[in-house]
Amino acid sequence: MKIKLLIYSLLLSITFSFSQNIAEGEDLIKQNLLPFINSKNEFSNIKKSKDSLGLTQYLFESSKEPKFIYNYATKFPIEKGSYKKGTVFLLSFKAKTVSASLETGEAKALFIFKQLNNYKGNIAYTQSFSSDWQTYYLPFQARQNIKKEDLGIVMQYGYRPQSFMIKHIKFEVFKEGTALESLPKTEVTYIGMEADADWRKRANKRINSIRKGNFTIQISKDGKPLDNKVVSIRQINHAFPFGARIASKDVVNNTVDYRNFKKLFNSVVLGNDLKIKSWSRDDKQKQTLKALDILKADGYPVKGHVLIWPGFNYLTKDIFKNKDNPEKVTKIIESHVEDILDATKGKVSHWDIVNEAYTNKDLQHVTGSEEILYNGFRTIAKKQPNVRRFTNEYGIISKGGIDVKKQEWYYNFIKRIDENTGGLVQGIGIQSHMGSDLTPPERVLEILTYYATLGKQISISEFTMDIRDEKVRAQYTRDFMIAAFSHPNVSEFLFWGNTEDGRGKSDIFAVENLLGVMGEAYYDLVFKKWITNINGKTSKQGLIVGRGFYGTYEYSFVDANDKVVKGIFEVKPKEFGIIKIDL
Repeated sequence: MKIKLLIYSLLLSITFSFSQNIAEGEDLIKQNLLPFINSKNEFSNIKKSKDSLGLTQYLFESSKEPKFIYNYATKFPIEKGSYKKGTVFLLSFKAKTVSASLETGEAKALFIFKQLNNYKGNIAYTQSFSSDWQTYYLPFQARQNIKKEDLGIVMQYGYRPQSFMIKHIKFEVFKEGTALESLPKTEVTYIGMEADADWRKRANKRINSIRKGNFTIQISKDGKPLDNKVVSIRQINHAFPFGARIASKDVVNNTVDYRNFKKLFNSVVLGNDLKIKSWSRDDKQKQTLKALDILKADGYPVKGHVLIWPGFNYLTKDIFKNKDNPEKVTKIIESHVEDILDATKGKVSHWDIVNEAYTNKDLQHVTGSEEILYNGFRTIAKKQPNVRRFTNEYGIISKGGIDVKKQEWYYNFIKRIDENTGGLVQGIGIQSHMGSDLTPPERVLEILTYYATLGKQISISEFTMDIRDEKVRAQYTRDFMIAAFSHPNVSEFLFWGNTEDGRGKSDIFAVENLLGVMGEAYYDLVFKKWITNINGKTSKQGLIVGRGFYGTYEYSFVDANDKVVKGIFEVKPKEFGIIKIDL
């Protein structure tokens, strides 16, 4: 395993394309002034040091997430000048993540090319940084004539607490006539993306084996087999849960987002509505309960997210106020768990009991142990034994899948819960927020197999992508889904979002209510590749034999009176008898 990890770390997913005859640009960075850049904020800091070659490198640190990302920003010193529309520029630098709080496990920054004296003239790149030094190339082209006083290059980095290093910063301008396409640009690739990749062939073979079943239906009328009848069999739903995050307000108000959602998904996870901060508000609680009733009536199983999120940032103020009173904090948490379970009884199919306990340890520190987390499993097992119990964690599969330390911690954490609760963990939630280091599908499968040794179901609980390149975004969505669906322990696949909300995380639907890039990849798999439609003719015994993906099917045929007869049946795992349909 260590050898494979070494290979993956050497063959990182960031590669770069270059034109063979690229023109040489003029660097506009005032290198003599670069060491004097600053952040001008009490919660962010810039430290300077020398690399092995004696060149200056900069460590950007932020300790608190600001209200806006532009609250932490650095303007690079450049030689000012006026430039014509169409002039091309290239920002290049080396960078690496040191620490990160984002679910991708990567630090990131927004690089802004300023060409007017207002924000409308900005051209921006959001760039995540690898765990190892990489060179990044961000090309820009002027969309209008630029005045000398308006030209600028700015880096904003006001995200969750993070730190990253950056060096070898250049901002080049190229002579008139240079094509934007001739400049180098950071491109994202990953091992195993080739069309004939062996891992994909093996995965598709497993999908055909584990996600499909043989079935036999027998159609009769008044007890007599209906023979020699042409029957159309069409799959109308999957047994496997394909779902997405949605907000209760969208469900209650039947917004476009919810109407779109119902076209594509068969399961739901509520985003913020069942978290303690939202639940503590009466208006939010009433809205959420109403949404749960609607979802139940619409036939949607709902995953509850989340019972216990043990960081002060995600807890109510009264918990923080009582941080020196462990008995009081324990009572508040246990009362919340009891209350929300009672209120949602019969409306939630499974829960994330504990969320992100690797980086959020405030409750454990206040109470002196993890017992407060274990009690969440004990309480729900006692009150609602038929509701499945999951953990949930980020940074397990993302950032190239190389964070072995965190993977081992999560594995042992799950074992620790089981050891202290008598094996009450039933499912392992693996968030899958993918940054710029796209984890190779074979590595994804290795990680899934590692956790499968715990004998639990595995939830792909929060799939998103930061990559903006549409081709890569579509292909990796497809490949990640193929890898996950091919693993026998994976029990659900949830996107963390449905309609593009401006963050570029999950565009199942674009803002125009058309399928987005990820949505097209999803639709092609779930509604074309992984769907079963059969036309057959009944035998003398009224039998039709078939094989298809597990799920709900509709049969239809024209009877002797030229009327269309329809009905439904289900194909389920481990059910081998004849499905009898008596009209």
